[in-house]
Amino acid sequence: MLVFIKLLLIVSALLFIAGSVSVAFVYESQTLWYKFGNDKIILWAGHVAGLLGAALIILQIILGARGKFLEKYFAVAALMRLHRGNGIVIGCCVVLHVFLVLLPEGIANLPIGFKHWPEMVGSLLLWLILAMVIASHFRERLQLDYRRWRTVHKIMAYVAPILLFVHVYFVSDSFQQLTPRVALITTFSLLLLWILWNKKAN
Repeated sequence: MLVFIKLLLIVSALLFIAGSVSVAFVYESQTLWYKFGNDKIILWAGHVAGLLGAALIILQIILGARGKFLEKYFAVAALMRLHRGNGIVIGCCVVLHVFLVLLPEGIANLPIGFKHWPEMVGSLLLWLILAMVIASHFRERLQLDYRRWRTVHKIMAYVAPILLFVHVYFVSDSFQQLTPRVALITTFSLLLLWILWNKKAN
């Protein structure tokens, strides 16, 4: 039974990732309609990288909160290693997302200004994630106090999904369609419940 539930959790995580990435295929963004050739492929790849990064951020929050439920089926050390490794992958995804989305438009068309506020929220999320990854993996070299780093890391970890939700919901027209929008709201609602449940349990 233990092995079955463990396998079920792993499969569920993989299906969640696959479902998230599939939005780029099933609910294609209108921005792709005006791109052709390599530009369209690059922009499409940027959307895929962004969706993958978003899915991994949500899983990262779950891994970070852990709780007795996950610790019952997975070793704490394994969860911590996965959390650290996943953080690096997330960092790569968000950088790749920004690079591939901006590449077809050119640096001269960098979305800056109030009318591009959803993109600016995404930019803030990018720097937040990079700061978290760098501080986590080079904490000793940067001579960061563990307790202070952990406190700041926790705060940033709670801010990240809020920025992610706002960015995804308002920047992508794919999520203005009913099914992806409901899926997005449901996912973040369940994530919030997971965090609150673990807080109460601990």
